[in-house]
Amino acid sequence: MFGKLRLRTVNFAVSIIIGLSGILLAAVLSFTVLNIGAIETSWIKYQADHSEKARLESALRKAIGYGGMIHHFKNYVLRHQEPLVDNIHSDIGAAMAVVGQYNSLVLSEAEKIALEDVSQALNHYEGALLKSREMIRRAKTPEEIDSEVKVEDTSALRGLNTLRTEVERLAGEEDIARGIKGRLAANLRAALGYGGMIHEFKNLVLRGDLPRVEKIKTHIARIENIFLAYTALGPTIAEEIALDDISSAVNAYKSKLGVAEELILAGATVSEIDISVKVDDAKALRGLSSLDREAALQVDELQREVGSKLSFLTSVVPAINWIFLTIIVLAVLSSVWIFNVYVIRPITSMIGLMGRLADEETELEIPYTGRPNEIGQMASALETFRQTTIARKAAEAEIIELAGTDSLTGLYNRKRFELKLHDSLKMAARTKTCVAVLMIDLDNFKPVNDQNGHAAGDEVLRVVGERLGHICRDTDFVARLGGDEFAIIATAVDAGEHIEIMAHRIIDQLNLPVYYQSLALKIGGSVGISIYPDDSEDAIELVQKSDMALYEAKNGGRNTFRFAENKVAKLNLA
Repeated sequence: MFGKLRLRTVNFAVSIIIGLSGILLAAVLSFTVLNIGAIETSWIKYQADHSEKARLESALRKAIGYGGMIHHFKNYVLRHQEPLVDNIHSDIGAAMAVVGQYNSLVLSEAEKIALEDVSQALNHYEGALLKSREMIRRAKTPEEIDSEVKVEDTSALRGLNTLRTEVERLAGEEDIARGIKGRLAANLRAALGYGGMIHEFKNLVLRGDLPRVEKIKTHIARIENIFLAYTALGPTIAEEIALDDISSAVNAYKSKLGVAEELILAGATVSEIDISVKVDDAKALRGLSSLDREAALQVDELQREVGSKLSFLTSVVPAINWIFLTIIVLAVLSSVWIFNVYVIRPITSMIGLMGRLADEETELEIPYTGRPNEIGQMASALETFRQTTIARKAAEAEIIELAGTDSLTGLYNRKRFELKLHDSLKMAARTKTCVAVLMIDLDNFKPVNDQNGHAAGDEVLRVVGERLGHICRDTDFVARLGGDEFAIIATAVDAGEHIEIMAHRIIDQLNLPVYYQSLALKIGGSVGISIYPDDSEDAIELVQKSDMALYEAKNGGRNTFRFAENKVAKLNLA
């Protein structure tokens, strides 16, 4: 039967098969090219929103802007609320940590100068904070304080704009970059924070210069444009709520502008104006944090999108190889080898690596980074992402450490002390051991500050912190609770004599002079001691009893120690 077929028919059939195969091959190739283009678009978005400089620039704006250093500092000058001091120190410490990470990157000269300007402004605000505290103690008015501690922000603001310009340049693909929520959230922080609406509004209240009203209106208009751009991207429900909260706060500030103008023209005091125009920022700040979280989710979604499309490509590439095989065997053999060695294996490897990086596994090696092609570029991007993850985890650990550490002495602060005390009591309850809480207060510290200045007082506090650290064992815990008040948690104590020896050593060390410049500064110290579980099994009550014992030591002539209820500790080792 097949022998009767004409050659023309065979040729036609073969031509049809080859033609159909060619059409199918062209369709598959076109589909693959379109998917590669989609991957490229997603990857550009991913890089634009997750670049290290973009992340750090946004973190810096957050630390010093709305809800950060400048916001807390202006409120402190206006309202004299002492708890804001710790917030300002934490904000400045976080900002300095971000600047340190920024300096570890490859930077242009303009960026280096910009970071130096920002650092200088942060140092100026640190000094202004100390001066403000002193003037508040002397009952100075907000107007007088602001006049004395005014910081020139021009260089720092110019530096932040330089950093922002570089981030936008690196984002590239302007049309795509404009549709990235993370960039819009960062722009919103810039318009709200340092050099933006809240900064100008607080300065209007403090200084009463009415030309600032137009600047504030300009910032508000910019903020409203960002809202419109964000809304055009199709916000989630969480983002809509966040935008509504921020918008409500902005509208509140907008409505208060007229009130502020009237009061300034009427000659009202700064305090009267501040009370009348005060706005609750809590929801707006929570909304900004929510936008940051949603932006991070967008980054994760882009990462999954790229991975999914790469996975799809690996599934269709073998089919493409088989199509090539039906067309021409030799071409298919070479194509299979080339695709497997130079495309499939690297892509499959990077898909696996991307999954491991998504789980924040950083102890791995990224291959193919030396290749001068798209695979090499993608591998280099994965390596950058790995380094970014390492740096971010280290930065987060550093920021957590800064948040729990006293910036002057390097000791842990009150918050960390309270957490450690609860942990120590839980461990003691499991191991049937005792814990001693020693509250320490310096004697004659105020004259050191009054007669020799705060720098001498700071040196005394730093040296005292070092000496207490040397006295304690590795299992003990030393903290500075504030001012000239320190505390020690002594764990696994097994005899009252051990605590008495420690108390004697503390007093002996505090009696030693502290040398500052040419001065030998004399202080002293009193110690109050309570013991778990004899005095109490509750952390708060133990601290209270230690404080009471400290008070008794002070009343007993100072430079001594007392146990809770003025008795020698008898430890319960049962």
